[in-house]
Amino acid sequence: MKKLLYTLSLAFAIVSCQAQQKMAYNVLEDPATQNYEVYVMDTNGKNPKNITNSKSVDWVYDSFNEKIYFLSDRSECFRCLYLYEMDSEGKNVRKVTDFKLADSWLGSRKKGTEFIVKPAKAKDAKFYIINLQGKILEKVNVNLAYTNDPTFSPDGKHIVFRGSDKTSPRELGFTDALYMMNLQSKEVSKITSHPDEGTGKQWTGYLAAAPRWRADGKISFASMQDNNYDIYLINPDGTEMESVTPLENNQVYHHWNDKGELIFEASMNNHSGYELYKRTTEGKVIQLTDDNLEQYAPVFVKTK
Repeated sequence: MKKLLYTLSLAFAIVSCQAQQKMAYNVLEDPATQNYEVYVMDTNGKNPKNITNSKSVDWVYDSFNEKIYFLSDRSECFRCLYLYEMDSEGKNVRKVTDFKLADSWLGSRKKGTEFIVKPAKAKDAKFYIINLQGKILEKVNVNLAYTNDPTFSPDGKHIVFRGSDKTSPRELGFTDALYMMNLQSKEVSKITSHPDEGTGKQWTGYLAAAPRWRADGKISFASMQDNNYDIYLINPDGTEMESVTPLENNQVYHHWNDKGELIFEASMNNHSGYELYKRTTEGKVIQLTDDNLEQYAPVFVKTK
């Protein structure tokens, strides 16, 4: 009996110590001053809490375990963005980079010790691979006029990113697509296409945006099809593209957890602003927020 009680107590202690999940996301608190704050809340949409309170542009892009990684222009010129780290309570804030970054998604590998980022206006490389101290470990060059939004594959051996042979969305005929690079061979392959490619139109929206790798190796991204944004899944070789959010109105920025659950922002139900939603592993869509705040780009984060 004593042995059984000890075993049960040990099992309870292990379960109690396991990390729980919440979600971090971005809220536009003051459109006049472009004040974006980072919030956290439970994955059922309860207990929202502002954890930055900085009166600046703070935007969460990634997480690893209990650490949240966000770009911010706090104590800098407007939109002069640097990478910062904090915990899931908004404490232990630490500036990671001493060089400016572009407004771009990023990704991590090697248990959150290395990141791939896009430097602002750098001429020596399209992307940098850095460590947790902000030291540049590798400079990654890609032979495309425009690149953005890099992120590592689950094994860290590849990156997927958004690219174009035109320099800017302002350039006539700009169309974006997803590209994949083998970081060892440096081979680059284009993995998405769109009906509007090659038409010479003025760019009016993302054709391949905010790529994420799912734990099973599939790539998700947002794309405007028939004047509506949906989130799609695709294999790394560009095959078997499917929509995972075939819903009314627009779904763009999103994040997966290891279980295969999806959280995303969406402008739905004739609502003028963006709310947050979750898609379960069974495909059920649950609305998490419903208020007057503009809420964007949720990210799963672990807490103890």
